[in-house]
Amino acid sequence: MHIDVFNGDADGIFSLIQLRKVNPIAAEKQRLVTGVKRDISLVSKISDTEASQAKITVLDISFDKNEREVARVLTQSESVFYCDHHQAKKLFEDKRLTTFINTDPAVCTALLINDYLQNAQPLWAVTAAYGDGLDDSAEQLADELQLTMAQKSSLKELGVLVNYNGYGNTEADLHYPPAELYNSLMTYDDPFAVIADTASPYARLKAGYEVDLANAQAIPVQSEVKAVLVVELPNAPWANRISGTYGNILAAQNRDSAIVIASNNLHDSLTISLRASKNNPYGAADICSQFATGGGREGAAGINALPVSELSQFVNLVSQTYSNQMQESET
Repeated sequence: MHIDVFNGDADGIFSLIQLRKVNPIAAEKQRLVTGVKRDISLVSKISDTEASQAKITVLDISFDKNEREVARVLTQSESVFYCDHHQAKKLFEDKRLTTFINTDPAVCTALLINDYLQNAQPLWAVTAAYGDGLDDSAEQLADELQLTMAQKSSLKELGVLVNYNGYGNTEADLHYPPAELYNSLMTYDDPFAVIADTASPYARLKAGYEVDLANAQAIPVQSEVKAVLVVELPNAPWANRISGTYGNILAAQNRDSAIVIASNNLHDSLTISLRASKNNPYGAADICSQFATGGGREGAAGINALPVSELSQFVNLVSQTYSNQMQESET
């Protein structure tokens, strides 16, 4: 049995698509383990019985958030292949564990998989990088492939839409459960075929995205502290869906500022999406990791449940971090 564990966003989905296009697995021999983007403790969903003699692939979730569970399944499984770009300070070695982890803010998991597969399915990697907000890295690979401006624009839109679909408190918030979306996209030869097919998930995602983005843009952006823009969203499915993607948009438009998207959630707390300053894309994971339920990567991170009373403290910490970075870059 092959167990494929992957984040439910564009990076996770397109990473697995690349792998399974090159190394296909029959449906009856493959188990998919995924969820909403913030559901990252995914290895815990594999039981000891399921892990027994299985080949496990883990994509685009923090090793640090899964370290204990990885150690557990290694005692039962045939092997674990782990590829990611989030924090991995607890990384360990085991003869059955193969890791491809790079936390550089210019890479995402799909780009790492593209390197691993020696450019076998690069169009999916370009699409994933755009979806993950890594426009510069996506453009670099797209230029190597000699894509036109129109082709780049199409892949960027698909990447953003698939990434947008991953955000939500539960899968009920999403237009497509991530496993269903993966299975649907796997039926296409390349991303351009997805876009060309009017019956593909592309059209439904685009329609939903446009409505949700308009709702978010109607809410004032706060800029009361230095080097930080803050948007507070209500507890609503549309707000849950658009939070991360809207953060990416604001970050691209305001390259000297960090972006904080604070969404009210079901637990009388805030779900936080933090985007580091594009001109200083470091430190987001370290900031969020100082709070319970927080984590992420250098350029983008989040907190699943921040007490409302701690929002000012969090925003001030973000401001202090990126204000200092601005001062250092100017000296």
